[in-house]
Amino acid sequence: MRTSPGIAMAVIAFAFACLPAMGAGMSWKDYRDAKKRITAEYLADRQKCGAGYGHAYELCVARAHGERDIAKAELEAEYKPSPRHYYDAAIARAKSGYAIAKKECEDKRGQEGKACINEAKIAYDRATAEAKTKLASPRK
Repeated sequence: MRTSPGIAMAVIAFAFACLPAMGAGMSWKDYRDAKKRITAEYLADRQKCGAGYGHAYELCVARAHGERDIAKAELEAEYKPSPRHYYDAAIARAKSGYAIAKKECEDKRGQEGKACINEAKIAYDRATAEAKTKLASPRK
């Protein structure tokens, strides 16, 4: 029975050691480093697109822009957690998805192209409406 208090103290010490990691936000240095990493990843993605032109290039650039915008918004939400920042991250995901979908729809012609753009617009509207309801709903 002598080891029970020792085990309990070890568990409590471990819980207190993990508490700052779970509850605390990101430090300014970590935030700055993450912003630099996002910029570097974006530049690498843009270089993968090449110096070309045309639809494939525009689609590649749209994907790189989208990934960068989403990463920045999610980083901001992680650095300064608030309902508004979570909303901004959700809107960034919706806008990115819509921009990429529009670029993908450019290949299609006629009714197929119109249907593709309408589906993208519906998905965008649904995502923004969802984000707005989450922002407006009270947190418990």
